[in-house]
This record gives sequence, C-alpha cells and structure tokens, in this order.
Amino acid sequence: MDFAGMIQTWIRVLSGPNEGTFEREQESPNATLTTALIWTVIAAAIAAVLAFIQSLIFASSAQGMLGMISQMDLPPESAVMLEQMMAGGLFAGASGVGALMGIVITPIVFVIVVGIVHLIAKVLKGKGDFGRYAYLSAAIGAPISIINAFLGFIPVVGGCVGFLLLIYSLVLNYFAIKVSYSLSSGRAIAVILIPLVVILAAAVCFGVVVAAVLAGLDA
Repeated sequence: MDFAGMIQTWIRVLSGPNEGTFEREQESPNATLTTALIWTVIAAAIAAVLAFIQSLIFASSAQGMLGMISQMDLPPESAVMLEQMMAGGLFAGASGVGALMGIVITPIVFVIVVGIVHLIAKVLKGKGDFGRYAYLSAAIGAPISIINAFLGFIPVVGGCVGFLLLIYSLVLNYFAIKVSYSLSSGRAIAVILIPLVVILAAAVCFGVVVAAVLAGLDA
C-alpha cells in the first residue's frame, strides 16, 4: 500500500473542490472499489483508535470526580452506580467493542451508501462506473472521518467544525458525482438530495409513530 500516494490523493481531493480535480483522479489506475475499501478500513481503524483514546482520557479525568460523588447526598445504589461508571471501566469497555465493530461495519455501510448513490445516478441517466465513484467517494470520506475523529478531542468547537466539514463533503461529493456519471449540475444535486430527503422523511415518520405510541400509552 502506497501510503504517501494515498495521503497526496486525499490532500488533492480535499483542497480541489472543482470538476478538474475529480476528472484527473478518476483516471488513476488505483480508481477501483478495492482501493476504496482499503482506504475506508484504514480510516475506520484510525478513527476507532482515536475514539478509544478519548474514552480513556474521559475515564482518567472522571477519576477526579469520584471524591465529589462520595460527598453527595445520594442513595447508596445510585452512588455505587455512578462511581462504577466514572471509574471508566464501563465506558472504556463499551468504546473498545464499538471501535472493533466500527472497523467491520464501516466498509459495509460505505458499499451500501455508494450503491444507493450509484443506483440513483443511473436512474437519472448517469453513465459512470461504480468502482470509480467508490474511489472518489472514499478519497473524500476517509480523510474527513479521520479529521472528525481528531476533532472529537475538542469539545463544542470540534462539533461545529465537524458540521462545516459535513457541508464541505457534500460539495465535494457533488463534483465527484457530476464527473463520475457525466450528469448535469441539477441532476448531480438531485442525486445528493434524494437520499437526504428520504432519510429526513423517514426520521419524521418514525418520530410521529413514536409520539403516537407514547401518547397511547399515557392515555
């Protein structure tokens, strides 16, 4: 694996929000689904390690609060539970398991998402190749996921920057889709918006159903 070439590709893609960048990158001999999956797994592994380190830092800082908990006027059962949680064993263990699961699940989710985008683009008369788009998508998503993992160490500000990165990733994906599938600007935007609208609609419907169920239980 050419790690230097990988980093250079990621930098070119993240710093080149234009069609020319993606036209050049999709002609690379490495523009395959295999490369995309390798990059996705690497990014997931790095993000998992960083998430686990964050959990250990949280556990360490929480030790200082144990004395405060012991001085609080809490029921014995609640105090014991809080002390166990603040000791970090629960959080660190859960984070470790979640990290391992993330390495396995991330590439699966990646293929599903790319597949959905590919299908929508084809329905809109796109002429692109699944592997090449997966490559461009991974060149966007992998480094951004790593950056977001580092931002997790910065409270509040990290979340704000992460949101801006999400918007920027949509812009980059617009160029990737437009170039990969030879679509017009309007259709490329539609490929991005359709899944987002469907997810939003599903979330709203789920919320309505949950609210109705809870209202029925209260009645």
